[in-house]
Amino acid sequence: MNQTILITGGCRSGKSRHALELAARHTGPKVFLATAQALDEEMEERIARHKQERGPGWTTHEEPLNPGSILKSGACAPGSLVVLDCITLWLSNLILESRPREDILRRVDELLDACQRFDGTVLVITNEVGAGIVPDTALGREFRDLAGEANQRIAARFDEVRHTVSGIPTILKSNRKESSPSGNGMGFKNPFSAEDKAGLYKAIFERRDVRHFRTDPVPAHTLKRILRAAHHAGSVGFSQPWNFLVIDDPAIREKVFQNFTHANGEAADNYSGAKRELYSSLKLEGIREAPVNVLVTCDRKRGGPHVLGRNTVLETDLFSTCCAVQNLWLAARAEGVGVGWVSILSMDQLKADFALPASVEPVAYLCLGYPAADYAKPMLEEEGWAKRIPLEEVVFFNHWGRTVEKRP
Repeated sequence: MNQTILITGGCRSGKSRHALELAARHTGPKVFLATAQALDEEMEERIARHKQERGPGWTTHEEPLNPGSILKSGACAPGSLVVLDCITLWLSNLILESRPREDILRRVDELLDACQRFDGTVLVITNEVGAGIVPDTALGREFRDLAGEANQRIAARFDEVRHTVSGIPTILKSNRKESSPSGNGMGFKNPFSAEDKAGLYKAIFERRDVRHFRTDPVPAHTLKRILRAAHHAGSVGFSQPWNFLVIDDPAIREKVFQNFTHANGEAADNYSGAKRELYSSLKLEGIREAPVNVLVTCDRKRGGPHVLGRNTVLETDLFSTCCAVQNLWLAARAEGVGVGWVSILSMDQLKADFALPASVEPVAYLCLGYPAADYAKPMLEEEGWAKRIPLEEVVFFNHWGRTVEKRP
């Protein structure tokens, strides 16, 4: 499905960074379409810095004069996200080639045609050049006028226009159909705005399992908001089987750490060679470092002996508690708080250490605190333990193993 987004703003306003934030949510191929030319050392350093900021996982095409040709050539796979950076450099290249104004605007329209026909998402970055002083040269005024006309044409035809000021993006225009209720009266009456949806997907795609924490305390009101979000998870028969045991006593956490140490030693025996060496190098808990630990439990008797919807699948109360954990995790990410799930533990030892009733099962032991470092990707992916499986390999249609390519 085609989607086109224009990101505009002044120089050094955070346009490229915002484009990368949007791209980070994309699970398919990512393509960077560069119009810059390394004509001097300063531009060489700028290009190198941008490549470093993007990180791995990008395919880069450099096309200073005809970026639309890359979109039309098939070089970008269907479903790709393409970042074109930037329009104003491209226009500068064409002006320096002594292209007439009419020819340049025709090329702008051709680029827009290619963007709108592309089977994927296209993010186009441009500079807003009309808010400053009038250039004192004829060439400067020609560039300003041409850039203003090109930006207007792009904004008119693209689905969405975003404007960045001091690193803060705002949405000026959004024509995406899902931004409003469907015309047939179906759907929620209060759909999320584009900004709301962007925040939700950002929390989902930037959620991380954190193991390194700062010692700064998590404010009580922040923790309460996070726990309230967890408590609003869906549950079978509205049974709400969870409890949240907040732990900040160092002595109690030391008990849990000893539990982890013993279980971790046993887990290491499952690997050998390079895999065992890599396993031993991973930091798999933050029990002592995180300012707050939370034990999430499931009371399997809550709701009585016959919980609506739990007659045949008895584990749905445990599944419901996992939904609460996910709510907690996403709310924490929105608050800037990191969460680490410590699963290398003896559950029987946890029950004994916390004197849990017989009907209460420990589900998740979580470490909460402000991360000591940013995680561009999940830690295990960064460390080379595993790679994310492509979506196409885990979605089947009607029969096991029938992918979209085999769908009748």
